[in-house]
Amino acid sequence: MQERPHEETNPSLLRKSLITGMGACSAGGIDLRTLWKNTLQGTVTASLEIFPPLQDSLTVYRAPRLHDTSKSRSLLRQADRSVHLALRAADEAWRHAGLEMRKIRPERLGVIIGSARGPVTFQEQSFSSSLNISRRSRASTSLYTAFSSISGIIAKAFQAEGPSFVVSSSCTSGATALHAASGMIQSGLLDAVIVGGVDAPLTPTLLEQYYRTGIFSSCKRPRDALAPFDLNRSGTVLGEGAAFVIVESDASARARNTPILGCLDAISLASHGRHRAGVDHEGLSLQKILRHCLTEAALLPGDIDLLHLHGTGTRLNDLLESQAVALVFGSFKEQPYACATKAITGHTLGAAPLFQLVLTLCAMRDGIIPPLTNTNDLDPACALRFVLTKRQRHSLSKALCLTAGFWGNVASMIVSTSPLAP
Repeated sequence: MQERPHEETNPSLLRKSLITGMGACSAGGIDLRTLWKNTLQGTVTASLEIFPPLQDSLTVYRAPRLHDTSKSRSLLRQADRSVHLALRAADEAWRHAGLEMRKIRPERLGVIIGSARGPVTFQEQSFSSSLNISRRSRASTSLYTAFSSISGIIAKAFQAEGPSFVVSSSCTSGATALHAASGMIQSGLLDAVIVGGVDAPLTPTLLEQYYRTGIFSSCKRPRDALAPFDLNRSGTVLGEGAAFVIVESDASARARNTPILGCLDAISLASHGRHRAGVDHEGLSLQKILRHCLTEAALLPGDIDLLHLHGTGTRLNDLLESQAVALVFGSFKEQPYACATKAITGHTLGAAPLFQLVLTLCAMRDGIIPPLTNTNDLDPACALRFVLTKRQRHSLSKALCLTAGFWGNVASMIVSTSPLAP
């Protein structure tokens, strides 16, 4: 029998960081409600697009075109696609949390965003223009090509005067942002933080770079191209999108008497330097981050009700994730239920951890385990406790999300619905 970690010897500063609002915008849905509906129904909105530089067509997950009608229209006029997506998701999270400026001091409100590629569309366009000596860059170009343009515009839109910045750690960027925000809440520096993950990587140059790595799905049927843990999976598919949450201190949330969507029990981050393009081929980093996160939360593997896996659809990543889960959580009967949702959103790079988090919170709220879309023939080597066809109802009080990315970055977070003691 495993011995439960002691909270006294494994203190977690993240234990009282609360989530009070959430929002999302992606190919899977222009808002979180639509995304969750499509996740439960297995609705895939990927499309096959032609990219002349590659002399090939690629499946991509492109979010709907956004028509801004807000007071931030002037800010968005020159902003990158990623900013438009971020503002849409952040506004939904803000409204969901019921926040008003008279209820929170501007200097006690921060903005922290994770992004793997930043304002890459605007960067590509401006750098291409700069090579043409007959054209001059605008005076504002240097502002909008910076990663910080994303957090800066969000901060201005919501009148946040606390710390505002963007972090980048490949596909774990969203988790890194969440970790930083929780630390600021627990240190007492802030009362609330607008936390998000966003990437809009569907640009010619970036798609060509990823194409050369060989990680893209070879399937030319958009509906079936991204098939996590399927025996015939052939690679991943990129998607654009943003997912945001409002992280708030328990004191602030209680003072507002606002509903609590979840409590962040632990967030663990790590990296290993042996492989540039992903996790180590033995999957040791995944095993370690899972165990570390459980220890930080003072939990045993059997305490987890749901695993939300990275599930990129690549041969190696899905296999290593499955092996790590089996080694940490035990046999099939001992394991918690598992899900993976990138067949709905596409691989949104640095936004992926936040998409996992908001969809996990939806699952916990409704007591529903979403089905594993596009997996028609589960790989026997990946035989985890997935719901393969129809969604399944199950009481969920604690869930764990696992993410991995380039340069050996790995992240895991545990969220619970358990109310805090008064």
